[in-house]
Amino acid sequence: MNIVEAYLIGLMCARGHIFVRDKRVIIEFAHKNKTIEGIAYCPKCGAFATAKKNDNPEGYLFCKSCGTKVNKSVKKVYEQHESTIKSLQQNIIPFLSSFYKIDFDIVGNEHMTYLILDFNKDIFNFNKITSMFNGSSGFDSFIIPREIYKTTKENKIEFMNGFLDAAGFFNSGGWLNRDGKNGKGRMRAYLQIVRNWRMPVLICNFLKSELGLPIHTIDWGHPNIRDSGMEDYYNSSPLSWSREHQVKFFPEYYAEFKLRMRHKQDMFDELTKHNIKCVFDNSEDCKPPSPITLACVKPYHFGENDSRIPLRIRKHYDAYWQVCNDMGCIFSKKCIAKSKNPRLTYLTGKDEKKDASSIEKEYDKQRRKLTTAIIKKYKGFEKEKESAIIRSKKTNPEQKLYEPISNWLCEYLQKAYSQKVKVHDTSSFNLDKFIAQNNLFDQFNFCNEYKIKPDIVGFLLKDNNICFVEVKIDELTLKDIGQLLGYCLVGDPKEAILISPKKPSISLLKILKSNDSILRYNERKIKIGTWKGHTCDLLEL
Repeated sequence: MNIVEAYLIGLMCARGHIFVRDKRVIIEFAHKNKTIEGIAYCPKCGAFATAKKNDNPEGYLFCKSCGTKVNKSVKKVYEQHESTIKSLQQNIIPFLSSFYKIDFDIVGNEHMTYLILDFNKDIFNFNKITSMFNGSSGFDSFIIPREIYKTTKENKIEFMNGFLDAAGFFNSGGWLNRDGKNGKGRMRAYLQIVRNWRMPVLICNFLKSELGLPIHTIDWGHPNIRDSGMEDYYNSSPLSWSREHQVKFFPEYYAEFKLRMRHKQDMFDELTKHNIKCVFDNSEDCKPPSPITLACVKPYHFGENDSRIPLRIRKHYDAYWQVCNDMGCIFSKKCIAKSKNPRLTYLTGKDEKKDASSIEKEYDKQRRKLTTAIIKKYKGFEKEKESAIIRSKKTNPEQKLYEPISNWLCEYLQKAYSQKVKVHDTSSFNLDKFIAQNNLFDQFNFCNEYKIKPDIVGFLLKDNNICFVEVKIDELTLKDIGQLLGYCLVGDPKEAILISPKKPSISLLKILKSNDSILRYNERKIKIGTWKGHTCDLLEL
């Protein structure tokens, strides 16, 4: 193995996809926000400044040392989208080209950039590198290839350079309230690991055992860790906990890594410089198990048994390191195995001569007490939300059509596909959230990332397919077709129908008759329908 291969494996483990038939590898580079901001320093004393959460409508920052009001404009601003493209063109592609004889392409939008690697001229190296992933095709199921553990330290560092370029995130918002010898506020960086439940512990074990580097914590995308008090469950999204996992670390210990993604390296350097200047004398390395007192236990969460959580950790947790242990943390497992009372050590983080059964009962009683208090606090909350939705539907002429069109769609799909069908009004929810709330995840887990809101969705339960209907009250336009087409390109429904009680305008019909490719998506075509009382007439185009 050489440094280029090691770097590409790092990119792939972080955000890679393998397309065996096309001999392609695609790497994702996420940049959700156009810019990220650096650290704010007080112009008066030079100390770290941050925002107050309350009573600060102007959004000013305040010095942590002298209390001076600080304008946000003092922060450096790092542009992400253009920097990503430039870094790919000037740094990453030339580096990969020094070894691989492949073609490159860059596509994307302001939120995501894809680097497409075409290996059709280098089949040998395509087979070599993809064979290391043992048939897996995407980063959400990849593990670190065994070849990385056997290679040189130089290659291990390049592997991490690739991982950091694709999955490393650096901004000033992740600071901890810590006092250093020469300043306040300790900056953290993190690795964002999406959907892959094995990788957080694998990468943590790798950094600690292979490179001797500290990890501060892992913020798991598990309901007990991400939304332990169920605030998000009731107030925003029941699935807010299911976002990415974050492996968090202090950047000053990671200076040997050099990112080729320019804006990330610049932000990484700024965080590192701050921490070195402040002088923190403790690495705060995670050393599991840590104590879990009765005051630390968490309430039970309604999402603990969600089917998207791996079976081995589909249960309750009171601390993140317990999740790490069950997912394969070599350090916690070793410590617990050496303890005199492993069962109690896993439960409380302390190796004591106490009866584990009685402690378990005590902790369970406290969890139930906390859970009951939360349920009581939010009693009637869901009904209020449902009532608001119903009130909205009664005053919206478009939404008045949802129920009769849903009834028609159910009959239409049952007749067309001869199977059991469920049809729902999904206009008030993102499709992924709706599926999770209605226990449809087992059949339609491919919709896990669908942040789209079709008005009506039909679920074909035998084929595990979906059908979209978008309803409009006025004459249909190209804009309406574009909206539904966008949903179709994301969800690839079996059928997609655009319905209005008004016939399409003559100008639209003329366009569609002469160029029906406007309606096409993934070998299928959007249908146009006119609603007439209790049925829909589908136009022949």
